[in-house]
Amino acid sequence: MANDPIDVLVIGAGVAGAVVAKRCVEAGLSVLCLEQGDWPDRARYPGSTPEWELVAARQWSPAAVLRNAPGDYPIDLAESDFGVLNFNGVGGGTILYNAQWPRMLPDDFRVRSGDGVAEDWPIGYADLQPYYEQTDRDFGVSGLGGNPKYPAGAEPPLPPLPIGSMGLRLARAQASLGRHWWPGTNAILSAPRDGRHPCVQRGACGSGCNEAAKASTDVTHWPGIVRRGGRLVTGARVRRIVVDGQGLACGVEWIDREGSEHYQPADVVVCAANGVGTPRLLLASDGLANSSGLVGRNLMLHPLSAVVGLFDAPPDGWRAHAGALIHSLEYADSDASRGFVRGATWSVASAGGPLGAAFGSDGQGVWGEGHHAHFRERFGRSASWILITEDLPDPDNRVELSPTLFDSDGLPAPRIAYRLSENSRRLMAWHEARAKESLEAGGAFKTEIIHYGANGHLMGTARMGLDPARSVVGPDCRAHDVPNLLIPDGSVFVTAGSANPTTTIAAVALRAADRLVAERAKLPRPAHATRVAFSAGAPGPGGAAGAARAGSVDGATAATAATSLLASSTASYVGPAPAIVPLAEAARARLRALADDWIPAGDGMPAASSVGVADRELDRVLRARPDLAEPVRTALGSDGAPSEETRILLRYVVAAAYYLAPAVRTALAYDPERVSPVRPEAYPDWAAEGLLDFMLEETS
Repeated sequence: MANDPIDVLVIGAGVAGAVVAKRCVEAGLSVLCLEQGDWPDRARYPGSTPEWELVAARQWSPAAVLRNAPGDYPIDLAESDFGVLNFNGVGGGTILYNAQWPRMLPDDFRVRSGDGVAEDWPIGYADLQPYYEQTDRDFGVSGLGGNPKYPAGAEPPLPPLPIGSMGLRLARAQASLGRHWWPGTNAILSAPRDGRHPCVQRGACGSGCNEAAKASTDVTHWPGIVRRGGRLVTGARVRRIVVDGQGLACGVEWIDREGSEHYQPADVVVCAANGVGTPRLLLASDGLANSSGLVGRNLMLHPLSAVVGLFDAPPDGWRAHAGALIHSLEYADSDASRGFVRGATWSVASAGGPLGAAFGSDGQGVWGEGHHAHFRERFGRSASWILITEDLPDPDNRVELSPTLFDSDGLPAPRIAYRLSENSRRLMAWHEARAKESLEAGGAFKTEIIHYGANGHLMGTARMGLDPARSVVGPDCRAHDVPNLLIPDGSVFVTAGSANPTTTIAAVALRAADRLVAERAKLPRPAHATRVAFSAGAPGPGGAAGAARAGSVDGATAATAATSLLASSTASYVGPAPAIVPLAEAARARLRALADDWIPAGDGMPAASSVGVADRELDRVLRARPDLAEPVRTALGSDGAPSEETRILLRYVVAAAYYLAPAVRTALAYDPERVSPVRPEAYPDWAAEGLLDFMLEETS
């Protein structure tokens, strides 16, 4: 049986879905959101615990294949040069993003006109500027107005966060080179706001913010939506958008956690499932809104690299937020004389924690007598220019339905086909060379390059345009083929720019919601059936009522975050961590010997065995990461010399245990659990030194 129709049904509780739902419920419309993940529990974010690096690598990883939570779906990457990061749950990608909040530049909307490639957007910066400014207020953005790279406009609602010692070092370097820099704009509070606490500078933003200083829509939007009467159902996996005889979207079929099927009719359907999830759902809905053949095409991912500088400096670079300390738009423009088109946005990242420093930029680390020297030159003494590079839309880069991989309800997984273009390769190499110059100007005695294998910037797969033959949605994000279907997420990006896309997604979504509210009376209304025959289950394992998923909840601040590591495909966030059988003394003795070979005493630091890496600290590691317990037991129980694969595992465990040890952390003066709320009223060094003056003089 069908439920009563609602005005607006939203698929996905991330940025786009939350922004649209908020505007619609404020306008008095009935709103229901279906979210396949759960409400996160801030108390379970790992950033406030010593084990945060361990847990962030698995339970709170941005890679679904590592989390493997009930709301996640697999992604087929066999044909892709680049991985995909996402988070399924209330808040979507804002739960694990670093909250950098730059806008696209005016020229980013006119790539065809400026460079003769790709397409122009049917809207521009001026169309989005009032929505950029409103979403800044809604999310609580900290930053500094007057950036000469942007048109004049309203100041961010809060002053900028501190740029830290490394940000100051590279601000000085940029100023000495005459290159643009600006204090980072971040959706992280620099002062209390709406009951939220300011940033405490742990540097663990990418695994959730315990203080709610970082803006995520589970904090900024959904509580208010629910208070106003909006409904949010979690554990609700949408299988198909249903259309009536006129081709209008009339509702959705969805599956709850027990595998039961439901149908919810609606006058308007909003598909806000991100640049991978949205085309997946449209293709699974019999190719809905795809008369252009462009659904899933033109996937853009922002290829990502970093240039790391090592400095002879005090080891305090870890005490910062993980968003942008400063950023540079010096080379975000396009200049074909460089040998490529389009540009990159640079941002300075904080130094990170000790476990990352131990393994270094290459992930290998140095072991034995050289370990402590290798560690000390990195921990708290590094800074990275993160380079977000613009990739051009290519119809061969795409999202399809996998014929061989399925989620737990039997729905086809998305299959990603993505190849890095020659233009992107040249662009990245050129920017890496310029970033190296900046780091060296700041005093770096060594630089290293990291090429990241994945990103969570998912764009272009249902692009916006005026011509229905060349685009999926119009300027107001309504599908050309299905006028009561709204697609307001990163799928609609025509080109990617080089700015982190969340800011623009929020602005595009709010503009689309504004127009939906204003023009709703003109929209055709679908015919609503009183009975619906459900589509046949997908051909995957388990069909439509595949593996049961734990309990269902709606609309409250329910908390179902991870309590166990997802060690296998059947593990879930729900339930206690598996019991860990203690290691035998013989196994511990073998680990002590290996540990002292890898981390001996020296440089004022103790040997690994003396701080309990095979005893109490090992037990802490395995409690935090129970997925490691059985592999460690097997590795230490094997006869003969350990294989290289075994060495990699055991070194990771030894390093994790060593840098958890209180004696080691005291020696390093590393205490991220101590909160240090920012003080935005303090007069910053960069202002006192006049490091922005050269740019402001040029524009005055």
